[in-house]
Order: sequence, then C-alpha cells, then structure tokens
Amino acid sequence: MHINIERTKTYYRLEADQMLCDCNSCKHYRSRVKSAYPEVASHLAKWGIAMEKPFEACPLEPDADGFLTYCVCQYIVFGTCPSAEPLQVGDVTLRLSAFHPSTGIGEAHFVLDVYPIKLQYEPAATPNAPD
Repeated sequence: MHINIERTKTYYRLEADQMLCDCNSCKHYRSRVKSAYPEVASHLAKWGIAMEKPFEACPLEPDADGFLTYCVCQYIVFGTCPSAEPLQVGDVTLRLSAFHPSTGIGEAHFVLDVYPIKLQYEPAATPNAPD
C-alpha cells in the first residue's frame, strides 16, 4: 500500500465537503464519530483521512438499545493499494473496498471500508403538527 498522505489531506481539507450527504443519519455520523472512535480517527488521520467526512456511510435501522450501526463507511484515499490484509483497530475493521460508487476521480486512489461503527442514536426533533 502506498498512500499519498499530502494529497489525501488536501482532498479532505478542500474537496470532501462537496461530496458529503446531507441526510440526518450522515449528519449524525459526522457529529459523533470522532469522539466515539478516537483510536480509529487517529489511525485514519495518520493517512490524511478526516473520519468525519466519509465518502459513503451506510446505516442500518436503530436497534432496541438506541444505537445506530453503520455497516460500512467508506473513505477516499489517494495513492495505490493493489491488495492488503484487513487491519483491526479496536473493534473496527479497515480494508480495501471491493464495492463502492464511482468516485469520479481521475488520479490514483482507492476506497477504504471502515466497519462496523455503532453510535448512540438521537433522532432529529420532529416539529409539532399544527392544531
């Protein structure tokens, strides 16, 4: 694996915001993931990845205990990774993605899968219906 850390940092600083999803579960992920998974966030930051800015985040329905599980979260990484063994950081797996949407990026890059991510779920406030 050869990661272009500077290019990856530049992407997350200047370009990633344009690709962020604005749905409630993605906003929820962005606001809580770094504090819930500081060890993973630190590891990703070494590669230039901003954990709070996923390319894709795929949540399941909230469970009975009030947790929202993101079965996979994907991150764009500049450089090459022809094949690599999965890496464990605590209870979270990092691995080269085999399936992801098109990134539309024309330079050398790959997509990293990070999973599972489990966050306490707090549904967005629902406005009261008019009387």
